[in-house]
Amino acid sequence: MDAASKGIQELLHLHDAQLRGRIPPRLAPIGSVVDQDGPVVRTHYGTHGTVDHREFTGVDFADLIRRQQCAFAQRHEPVEWKIYSHDAGAPQLIRELREAGFTPGWERSVLVIGVPDLPDPVPARSGHKLRHLGRGHGERLAREQIRDLAALTGPHRRPFTEVEADGRLLHREVNIPLLERDGRVVSAGWAEFVDGTEFVALGGMTGPHAEFLSMWASWAKNGPSRYLGWQPPDIRFIVAEADGALRRELLDAGFLGLTSVRSYHGAPPTTPARDRPVRMLFDDPEHDDVRDRFEERFTFKPGISVFPGVVEPPESITWHLAAITDDPDDSTLEELQAVIKRGLRACTSPGEVVYALDWQHQGYRFDPHRVGGPGRPRRPGSAYPDGDYHLYVTRDVRLGTFGHPWEDSLCVFGDGLPAEVESRLTALLGTVLRRGGRNVGNIWTFGPE
Repeated sequence: MDAASKGIQELLHLHDAQLRGRIPPRLAPIGSVVDQDGPVVRTHYGTHGTVDHREFTGVDFADLIRRQQCAFAQRHEPVEWKIYSHDAGAPQLIRELREAGFTPGWERSVLVIGVPDLPDPVPARSGHKLRHLGRGHGERLAREQIRDLAALTGPHRRPFTEVEADGRLLHREVNIPLLERDGRVVSAGWAEFVDGTEFVALGGMTGPHAEFLSMWASWAKNGPSRYLGWQPPDIRFIVAEADGALRRELLDAGFLGLTSVRSYHGAPPTTPARDRPVRMLFDDPEHDDVRDRFEERFTFKPGISVFPGVVEPPESITWHLAAITDDPDDSTLEELQAVIKRGLRACTSPGEVVYALDWQHQGYRFDPHRVGGPGRPRRPGSAYPDGDYHLYVTRDVRLGTFGHPWEDSLCVFGDGLPAEVESRLTALLGTVLRRGGRNVGNIWTFGPE
């Protein structure tokens, strides 16, 4: 059923029921933590946070606001709280927010259109080219140009840098049409499937281009199940938040106005972090630079019969991983991860980052002091080489771990890390295989001693 055949109130009910106050049914954005506190849902990104909720009444607003301020202050995060004008309790909540020190920010219209109501394809203007941003290597320059354009426009419903940081660009959950001239991006838009709903959310556009709408219509009609590997509801609507020229463009294209939304902002008493605790790296100069420096320093030689695969430094210990089995009740792998996690935290300084690299796959950068444990995002990667080479390494490659999938071994190296984990890993995994790259006792491996 298209949006035009539904009344505004019915559409507004669908919007509120499916898009507001929701906890992601699958994974939260990379580096974030999602908490529910009564009627509100908080998302902590490590650099900032958001508060979301459906309409509610009969709540002590002052107490609720104080709890949110305390939660974000503990994490040193500024917070954005979105208030919808049609909520019955909105006037009182706004008064309480302002009394608590929140300041009003942007205001936008909430617009929706049914997928069948989207306009027919519009050709690119003379001298321009329309295409979709690819997901593989080779799009680095285009992403940089989109990032620059997005920074000069908005505010957007979902900033492009946040969509990147969420880790969604690598997958097919986000669709990004581009308008190019002479090989350079002159405008772009981004929209994403909203997990478990009937909606695609238009995250932003760097300019009002009707050409993008028909491209999103085709994408939405194909359905996300073929992309995401699961069966979600059919996509029936596209929702947007817009003002100014973009609002006029969307209304002219057939979008219907549902309500308006305004942001209210609170600042912590301390300086927030500049980076999320975890960031995914893909086709990224930083990822490539760390990987290349590791491979050069340790003379990395991949191969199913090349052992140990790297020149293990004097300060290193290598264990065989035969103690780890496929038994779902075996906690050895979990204990291995815990030992490495504690070791990385003990041997790095607060704010220092570690890289989790997986051969021929995307990598991650994370702060060992801000991940793992209650209220923190998960630590990415794995020390265990499950089918491919796995690596934890600091930016200066002075310490880390190297997992060899074919030898089924784990090398822990550099700057105090071997000593930090030796007793626990030996108790867990058994006899040491090599020290400083040399075989120990009667343990024999391929390659030179």
